[in-house]
Amino acid sequence: MINQSYLNTVKDVCEQIIDLKKNKKNIFFLISGPQGSGKSTFSFHVKKSLEKKKLKVLVLSIDNFYLSKNDRLNLSKKISNLFETRGVPGTHNFKFLKEVLKKFRLNKKARFKLPLFSKGHDDILKSKFINLKFPYDVFILEGWCVGYQGSPNNKLQKPINKMEKDLDPKLNWRKYVNEMSKKYNVSIYKKCDFSIFLKIPSFNQVFYWRKKQEQQIPKKLRMTSKQLKKFISFYQRITMNLLKDYKKNFNGYISIDEKHNFGKLKKLK
Repeated sequence: MINQSYLNTVKDVCEQIIDLKKNKKNIFFLISGPQGSGKSTFSFHVKKSLEKKKLKVLVLSIDNFYLSKNDRLNLSKKISNLFETRGVPGTHNFKFLKEVLKKFRLNKKARFKLPLFSKGHDDILKSKFINLKFPYDVFILEGWCVGYQGSPNNKLQKPINKMEKDLDPKLNWRKYVNEMSKKYNVSIYKKCDFSIFLKIPSFNQVFYWRKKQEQQIPKKLRMTSKQLKKFISFYQRITMNLLKDYKKNFNGYISIDEKHNFGKLKKLK
């Protein structure tokens, strides 16, 4: 809910970024949070506030890096047919993620054409791109799994839901997702200057808040409630791990209540 308390938290985050900018040429900032928590809207407000301070800001979602439907199909044939469903680490263009961060850190003039992914079509739209024009003062990367470090392999054994139990009996999907999570962490997340987590009350909120987001998509492209429940089951393991370990993995967090009110930014380290 956007109210004065929310705007005050936006201001606190911006002040944190500006303070970090005093000692660095550019700032790489992570905003993580479960589906429907409000990452994109919050990132937008932070961007607008920073731009008023004459800073050039790039905001991208981990979703902007999704593989095409065909690339995910190829991945599903090699490892597990569960990779036909987008979302988890391993279903993104890892090469592009690294390339964008590299160009940002170089802090030089450069251009990059990032293919445009449409959630409604569940695919990359041909001939459409997000045109990036470096340098930027601030790069905000937001996403539901951003900042996730992976987990010990022995923690993968017990299925967390019916989807894992019935569709991933040999753990092929879980193991690859975990392996890629660790790669994302080493190559991308560990290189950030500051990271925050949007902490929701529990995983139960995800379905209801994600369903609200679905209403913003043209009706013929929306998922049904049944499809949506299956879809978020792919996100459950990582989301619950982040909700459990956010104090270990992030530099700060913002608590969000059941009515979607944002609390204050609380620093951890």
